[in-house]
Amino acid sequence: MAPAFPILGEAAPPRAPFPQAAYAHPLIPSLPRLSHLGRGNRFAHGTSNGPIVSGPAKPDVELVRRAQQGDRAAFAELFESLHRPVLGYVYHLVGDTPTAEDVVQDAFVRAHQRIGQLGPPYDFKSWIYRIAGNLAMDHLRGSRRIVDLDEPLPMEEPPTTRRPLERKVQREETRRSVQETLAGLPDTYRQALILRELNGLTYGEVAHALECSAENARQLVHRARLRFRELHGLKAVAAAGTPCRELGDLLSAYQDGEIPGANRRAVRAHIASCRECRETHGDLKKIAALLAALPPIIPSPGWKSSVLGRIGAPPPPPPPPPAALGGWAVAAVAAPAVALALFAGALFIRRASLPEAPLPISTLTATVPHAPASEAASVAAPALARTSTPAPTSTTSPTRASTATLGAPFVTAVQSSNCRFGPGTVYDVIDYLDGGETSPIDGRNLLTTWWWIRRTDGAGHCWVWDDNVTVAGDLSGVPVIPDPPTPTPVDEVAPVVAVSHSPAIQGRPTDLDRITFTATASDNVHVARIEIWLQGPGVSAASLRRTCLEATTCTVTLGPLNAGQGIYFARAWDPAGNRGEAPQTALTVYIGLQ
Repeated sequence: MAPAFPILGEAAPPRAPFPQAAYAHPLIPSLPRLSHLGRGNRFAHGTSNGPIVSGPAKPDVELVRRAQQGDRAAFAELFESLHRPVLGYVYHLVGDTPTAEDVVQDAFVRAHQRIGQLGPPYDFKSWIYRIAGNLAMDHLRGSRRIVDLDEPLPMEEPPTTRRPLERKVQREETRRSVQETLAGLPDTYRQALILRELNGLTYGEVAHALECSAENARQLVHRARLRFRELHGLKAVAAAGTPCRELGDLLSAYQDGEIPGANRRAVRAHIASCRECRETHGDLKKIAALLAALPPIIPSPGWKSSVLGRIGAPPPPPPPPPAALGGWAVAAVAAPAVALALFAGALFIRRASLPEAPLPISTLTATVPHAPASEAASVAAPALARTSTPAPTSTTSPTRASTATLGAPFVTAVQSSNCRFGPGTVYDVIDYLDGGETSPIDGRNLLTTWWWIRRTDGAGHCWVWDDNVTVAGDLSGVPVIPDPPTPTPVDEVAPVVAVSHSPAIQGRPTDLDRITFTATASDNVHVARIEIWLQGPGVSAASLRRTCLEATTCTVTLGPLNAGQGIYFARAWDPAGNRGEAPQTALTVYIGLQ
């Protein structure tokens, strides 16, 4: 097999490593493991090596099980409860409504075709966010589209003249500024921030949606907020002194209610006593308010019916009127509903008689040959032919149904496909399959979105993404393989350093002046050490004159120095050992007159 290379058809682009804080949380020594830090102990199981999730609501589990047995009305209820937030999530990734609607339609059709793959804990919510997010990233990677920030954002209701014009203009400017800041975030940060702030997912749900551990999900959310604060200009000028590193991403966990009991009280007490953490916590609240002010994304007229029509699912029944209204109120509510139904039926029949436009996802039944035949037929058939819900079929396993010819399960690559160390793009590529190449299946991940296959060179196993392969054979006995430990992100960003001296006016400093050298440094994590070096006039080599630890500013006053030419510079290190250096600066010391 040839050396691995990036494959464009993969679930999501390989995420760039993000810096890992090189310190523990002294207030809560049990961190970073989150198995006991969920909201109300919602993280019932798992470790930081893989996604830690809270169980989905019981009604959602029942709907998933019914949908797996062929109940299209159950799937329609899942769609009804999630299509708006998923559409908003994708909109803020791709930047325009038509593309977002195409991506979300594709995501729900794929979810419907593969609902049988979803196993315990039947977390459809995280699963659909993952599918939609991966498709959105595929779209961005393929089109390299620049988000058009001038595009109007769909509003819940049209603006009215009753509101003052100044307030309307101010809201529009704020919205545009927030959108620009979101668009400027790295993809993974933007996904994590939208899922948490706009869609309200827990850290465990964010972890499943982004295929990372709950610990990494918490770090991503916190770092995304800090980057948003920086880009949006919310960060105040840092006070002099050593920055506080006691809490770190616990500030976000505290704001999100992911720290219970005594631990929460300890964090609250520290915030009350620490000015820097108090200011950062206030900034996090401002970010939440800015994002909460974005209006929800409203689907285009007819889009929802179109998606349900593609999967052959009837619209969910309207909620019953309150019993307290009485019989006359029920009749009053029912009459308009009947009239609306008759009108919609006439419109539906009229539209069904016209030639149907080509579907943007018309190739799904060809590119996903392992989809159940009954579901593939439902996508291709005209909506008018669906006069009844198919009878439920028994399902003995949450995994995909086996093909007609049973035997040992195996995958066939539909294109050149990366094979990774673990089930997710956070893991390194260790092998790949050529298009048409096959390999036996020995396991799957919990959501059956990745297959654990044998490497053809006999060097062990690797993981291949389900969308890049077709599957054949008996899958009923394929075991779930635990995720390997998530790779520790590596900080490779060096500090940025600057240095200056004073006095620095014309004719000074002189050999009568004392000279102050000031170095400043900034880093994406924090600055561990700053050094100031000087080669004074008449001296053959530079020497270290001052070292400052755990500070962003370092100052030393020297002299008087001999008249002549010299140089000085500064260096800084972060906890990962990355070194930044300011360019050498010339120093001229003039002869002073006494």
